[in-house]
Amino acid sequence: MPIAIAASTIAQQAFREMEVAPIGSFADGSPQAAAASEQYPDALNAMLEAHDWSFASKIVQLPQISGTEETDPDLIYRYKLPSDLVALRRVYPKGLKFRRDGNEIRCTQSGGLTVRYTWSITNEALLPSTFKRVVSLELAIRLAPQYVSSRTKRADLKNDLIAALDACWTSHKYDASHDRLDDLPEQSDWACEATR
Repeated sequence: MPIAIAASTIAQQAFREMEVAPIGSFADGSPQAAAASEQYPDALNAMLEAHDWSFASKIVQLPQISGTEETDPDLIYRYKLPSDLVALRRVYPKGLKFRRDGNEIRCTQSGGLTVRYTWSITNEALLPSTFKRVVSLELAIRLAPQYVSSRTKRADLKNDLIAALDACWTSHKYDASHDRLDDLPEQSDWACEATR
């Protein structure tokens, strides 16, 4: 995936989190820049997958795929998922039988399908500052085995990420109503919360 030069500020912060001299940019030719460039897309996508972030949410209607591919007798209609999809969050209408197969959805509805999903934001300017810190910490954790010799510092980075994720999630909790959208009860037990 091509990386916008602006995204290098997240990488620079990752090196600061590791207490290592930051890179100049992804294109500065250093081994550190090459390592950060390699790990950045996965770090970003992992953090986008971590929650149903309002700033990364899209709703689209998918066109039906016609073709000769073998049909599932239970789910006979096929739809192509968007190329910028990171995580599928919801398929409408509620109660529809469906299954994701690779980059397609198979379901029981013909004529169009609406989905809500988390998309891969590659423009750093569209990311909230609290989320940029989350991505920088995830990137730091991925790079730490190569650049941080202290096990304590590596453990601190993981704890910092947990706290930063919580702070980011808390700062965005008012972006939507408090009603649950995942069909779980409003007051679910800890096991349900842990698996959402």
